[in-house]
Formats: sequence, C-alpha cells, structure tokens
Amino acid sequence: MTSLRTGKFDYNLIRFLVAIIDTNSMVNAAEVLDVAPSAVSYAVRKLREHYNDPLFVRALHGVTPTALALNIYERFKIINDEINDALNIVNDVDADVREIYIRADAFTEAWITDRLIRCGIVPNECILDFRYSSASSDERVAKLRNGEVDLDIGVQFDGDKNILSTRLFEWDLMLVCRKDHKTIGDSLSMEQYANEPFIAYSTRHYGTILLSDINQITQVRDIKPIAKSESPMNMIFTALLHDLIIFIPRTYFELLQHVLPIKEVHCDFIPYKKIPNVIHIHKRNINDALLQKIITVLKTE
Repeated sequence: MTSLRTGKFDYNLIRFLVAIIDTNSMVNAAEVLDVAPSAVSYAVRKLREHYNDPLFVRALHGVTPTALALNIYERFKIINDEINDALNIVNDVDADVREIYIRADAFTEAWITDRLIRCGIVPNECILDFRYSSASSDERVAKLRNGEVDLDIGVQFDGDKNILSTRLFEWDLMLVCRKDHKTIGDSLSMEQYANEPFIAYSTRHYGTILLSDINQITQVRDIKPIAKSESPMNMIFTALLHDLIIFIPRTYFELLQHVLPIKEVHCDFIPYKKIPNVIHIHKRNINDALLQKIITVLKTE
C-alpha cells in the first residue's frame, strides 16, 4: 500500500501533474506551462517523494501515468480548472496577446524589436521575451527541441531534421568610433590601428572562419583590448565614452547611428566575409501563423 510522506505539500505541483497527464509528455507539459523542462523534472521528483510512487512510466511517445497518478489527477484537475477560471477573470483582456520566446545575440535583439514595433506586430499581436543570448550550438538545438524558445536567430548550426532554417540576411564587420573622436577621422591605416586603444565584442556566434581572420588583424597589435565582453551594447557605450574603437556587424549600424553619436571608420584591412544570419524554427511550429508572419517581416529588406 502506498504511504504518503508527511510534511508541507507544495500546491504548485498540482498544475504540473495535470499538464503532464493532459499532454502525455513532460516536454510538452513544460511548453504548456511555459517553464524549463528541468522545472517539470523537479516537480515530478517532489511528487514521487510525497506519494512514494513512480507516478509516471516512460513510454514510446511520452509517459504513461500509474493508477495512483490517474486517481490523483481526477481530483487535481478540478482544483486546477477552478484556479485557471479564477485567474482568467483578470487575464481575459490580455488573452489575445502572445508571448514569443526568441534566442538571439544582443545586437539582433535590438534589430528584431525595432522591426516588429515599426510594423505593429509588437505590442498589438505579441510581446517578446529574449532568452539565452549566449548559448552553444547544442544548447540552441536543445532549446528549440524542448520548446524553450519559439525562434532562434543567429549563425547557422547543425541541428536535426525537425529544425527548419531560413536565411534572413548577411552581414560583414566594420570599425566604428565616436563621431567626434579626438584622433581618428573618417579612415584609419593599419599602422594607426595597431597603436589605437580598442575594446572588443566577442561572441560564439561569429564562426571560426571570421574569428580566424580577425585574429590575424589583432595580432599586429602590441596591446590587448582594454576590455572584452559578449554584451555588445556595454562595449559600444564604453567605446563612445572613452574614445575607443570597436568592430561591429554592419547590419546594425543604421539602427545604432539613429540614437548614438557613432561613425564608421573606413579601413582596407578588414577581411570581407559575408556572415549569414539564419532564423531557426521547430517543424511543429511551421504552421503557426504568427511565427510565420514574424519571419516574413524580418526577411523584408
């Protein structure tokens, strides 16, 4: 006979059990509840400890609830529905506005937000939640597969057959500094570059070929960057505040120059490499009208 563990019960676990049985999957439950899969795993562990029962058994296409889990579900479902009904009294006004989860680097986040606000998709049809800007290729694939993000935007990665990719645009690097820089005009020689204080934006998303070429340039210098970060906005603000130079993707220059005193520094030693920016979507969302509308807008030149 199953024995319950005594102690305080976390009533938040109710919604987890209900979602898992409703969807027959822990992964799908995480998507429905808008939480990370690890949160579902934690909830199941706590439920198993409380009821001293496995509750769910892995199956070919998800999980199968035990007899005890089904018994609990019948009672929990009523409670969960009543809670949701009570919450919907307040939330009905916002019911038509979705929250879209996107993974992109910080430059691309600003570019995406600007485009979607200008066309009215944000905030009329959805609001945006940017997540995991710095992530490895494997992490990016996993988060699309698990439903933690709806869209992934960045350089191409080797995914799986369930992840579909669409090219948005290509970009190359350019050198920028403050408009009224004390010593730099409209152009810069390799000799001057080699002695000019600089700051660096480094990211895993640029690709090994481009990084190799940039490293060849930086090796002509006797000085290292005074700071480097995966946060490009912080590095740009620092460059403008302290008369430093920095490489940035050209695509985002037009957006930045509208709000910042920034200028391009022409130089003939930057390697000309066109880097494709790609938008990735899981095939289960391929018929999602709103996501497809967002992709169409972002593809428009």
